[in-house]
Amino acid sequence: MNGTIHVVVGGGGSHLSNFTIQVPAWSVYREMNYGFVKLTAFNYSSLLYEYKRSSDGKVYDSFTMHREYRDVLACVKGS
Repeated sequence: MNGTIHVVVGGGGSHLSNFTIQVPAWSVYREMNYGFVKLTAFNYSSLLYEYKRSSDGKVYDSFTMHREYRDVLACVKGS
């Protein structure tokens, strides 16, 4: 799959108001907990995304993004 991936994580105000009953088509998952995202770059072409709850530090969602690596500096004209 090629394209741009958008991940929105915002648990800072999770207890200030409730979600609306109607779920928008673009919303995949909702929860009322504080949490954060940890990103780990393994090399030039792999990035691990992990969502962790602040209450226990356990991983509740994760995925790895891969891309074909091309050395940008090697593409410079005259090199």
